[in-house]
Amino acid sequence: MKKYFSIFVLCLSFISYRNAEAIDRKLVMDSLTTIDPEIRKYFPRWKVCETDLQIQIYQAFRLVGFDEKLLNMSKVEILSAPHNDPYSAWELLLVSCGDASMNSSEIEANLGSNLITLLNGEYSFARKEENKMPKRDYCYTDIPPEIPVTATQAAAIVSFLEPTNVNHAFSMSLFEQTIKIGESGFWIKNSVGTDEIGYPFWYSGDSKITLRRPLYTNKDPKTTDRIPYLINAYLGGGYRISAGVHNDGTIFNWVPERKLNNLGGGKLIAGIDFNMPFHPVFGVHANLELPFTELKRQHIDIEKYGYLYKYSDTLGGGNVDLVDSVVPVLRANGQFTVFYNLWLGGETLPEHFFRFDMGISYCEVRELPFDRNTEYYGQYLDPNQKPRATTDNFIANYNYNTYKPNEFGDWVYLKAEYRSQSTWPFGFSLQYSNQILLGRMYIPIVGNWLYIEGKYATPLRGLRPYEVKNYFMLSPVLRFTI
Repeated sequence: MKKYFSIFVLCLSFISYRNAEAIDRKLVMDSLTTIDPEIRKYFPRWKVCETDLQIQIYQAFRLVGFDEKLLNMSKVEILSAPHNDPYSAWELLLVSCGDASMNSSEIEANLGSNLITLLNGEYSFARKEENKMPKRDYCYTDIPPEIPVTATQAAAIVSFLEPTNVNHAFSMSLFEQTIKIGESGFWIKNSVGTDEIGYPFWYSGDSKITLRRPLYTNKDPKTTDRIPYLINAYLGGGYRISAGVHNDGTIFNWVPERKLNNLGGGKLIAGIDFNMPFHPVFGVHANLELPFTELKRQHIDIEKYGYLYKYSDTLGGGNVDLVDSVVPVLRANGQFTVFYNLWLGGETLPEHFFRFDMGISYCEVRELPFDRNTEYYGQYLDPNQKPRATTDNFIANYNYNTYKPNEFGDWVYLKAEYRSQSTWPFGFSLQYSNQILLGRMYIPIVGNWLYIEGKYATPLRGLRPYEVKNYFMLSPVLRFTI
């Protein structure tokens, strides 16, 4: 009964303000000890992410005597009164710090006029002076209307760039571009690089486009919001890219040049995620990248392939052109892992997400002879070719390598990921695969739609000839959801 009376009184006060303000709305608000959640979602609200203000509010709650177990300095929210007058400061109705809240009368009694005028925009936080027109110039994030203030803005999702809690989604960066096709659960993704084996962006000379299709719906009521499907299948194709071989004179001249290649001819990309019906947060993942064509002799464009110089020799005082280079080519690779998803904060506050993957990884790279003497031989690759020279009776001896797992560390795949979506959403992950450490991190720049993402890879074993000791790349990320 009290709940419905609160709704009636607050609705009446809202209507009165819009018309003739026959009822003193502030007096009504002050008379209430709580504001009904059904009413809160229609009022202007925002999260405070300014560290100085977070600390002041947190300390004010502590001094009042709130249980510190209820307080969370990173979760400060403001609920204010609606108004149409641009010259009026925001009227603070509710200030929350974690699970504890103060209503308007408590705010005035405990926060102090200085802090209140900073929060409502009457006083400038940056310039430390009174604003002629009220303006909040501190760090804050508006909360969309019609979402209860008690509900976190965090989303119970597995992938930040592939959210399952929206009907439509689109994201774009230099690393990948994704789009969700309506409510079907279908995703199309184009990605550059082979992160699974520690070769991000142009590093591997690989790119791929895949379609993700849900196969089985999750019927577990406790997890269906965050894991809508128990089985997702992936199918697509890989193709070679020529960028990244010569970066000098381009806007990417700070990105390390690559030596690794996809020889062309296409690849089959296939995979599956299987979440266990008895415990959907736990599951297995498998993926495979398999070239369609066998290695064969073919002409290549020297400007579009990375290669390694292997020989140089001099006979009779003159230079001898040998089949003196090799082109490293990435062939089959894949992973089989078990994973576990974990959300901390309870079912209603999933602000901290963890994911752990553990399993095996496979990667194969072959060196192919490459003849650069175009006048005599032409530019071509041949997996069966023997080293030759332009002079009779001269044969250079060199063993062409095939790199594949040959020790325990080559097989190990480990990955840990963390995502925070409270006041300041960000995420990072660390991966060990192919004995390469790959780190990834993204942070917000503007709102919830513009981020910056960085990836860094470094081998933890001896450096192979085609690898880069420190590979680092940054990219802006555009993210839109409906």
